[in-house]
Amino acid sequence: MIKLKTLTMQVINGDADGVKICRVAGSTLVTVVIPRELLSEAKALPEIPKRGIYYLLDDNKGRLKRVYAGQTVQGIQRLDDHNQRKDWWNKAVMFLAPDTEFSMDVVSGLEAIAIKYIKEHGAYEVENSNDPKPYVSPYNEDFIHSLHDDIQFRMALLGFGLDAIGDDSGNPPSEVFHTYRRGVRGLGVYNASEGAFDVLPGSEIDIRVVAGTPKHPNQKLEELRSKLLEAEDLVADENGIYRLGRTLHFDSPSAAAVFVLGGSCNGWAEWVNEEGVSLSRVYREE
Repeated sequence: MIKLKTLTMQVINGDADGVKICRVAGSTLVTVVIPRELLSEAKALPEIPKRGIYYLLDDNKGRLKRVYAGQTVQGIQRLDDHNQRKDWWNKAVMFLAPDTEFSMDVVSGLEAIAIKYIKEHGAYEVENSNDPKPYVSPYNEDFIHSLHDDIQFRMALLGFGLDAIGDDSGNPPSEVFHTYRRGVRGLGVYNASEGAFDVLPGSEIDIRVVAGTPKHPNQKLEELRSKLLEAEDLVADENGIYRLGRTLHFDSPSAAAVFVLGGSCNGWAEWVNEEGVSLSRVYREE
């Protein structure tokens, strides 16, 4: 049996880089993605809940350099203060629910878990200096942890995986490579010292095409796809496109490309950077 989650996304004014409202079927939690320059537009949205948590991101096409987590009972209006006082962020992602769904106990507990998580994951800089430890009713603990898992899942699907590789201020950032064949957009980074390749959260995975060939499928990669589907780490959006929910490590660029695209692939040619330059030209050719 295949377990599915259905994500719906409303793109305001049809702008792919603009404000987005995302919902998962069966949940009252609303996700709002807000580019900083469109904050005024986002504040005008009707019927957006007020309570929840949010992340401020210094985001460069899914690569996070800096992150801040906070709570709100004002909804999107809470960002006004950050807009005046913090100059480093360029995107906010908010997770909001009706007051009847989120008590203050839940909001404070969720914020504490979110802050602890970002301090322990990723290579990005964390802007939170506090380490809140609110009292949380034992009757709410399981609910709060399940909410946080759902939030991490949504962040990954939106391309903002908080446990993905980030920019390290002490080292040169890893360059993000993409796949484009058949319109399938995988995302990944190459580890030159190991010769390994990591496929990042938010990557599109073409499960319609068997990994390997029909006569000789790559059983290891096919089993990995099946396990990810069962664990809901590989989920279809409203357009039927399957997206990866966590980082996957592969021994080679080609194995990573076959997992993403299916078929037989030369990963050194399939993975290209923002300028369209192949991984081979970047790392193998003078």
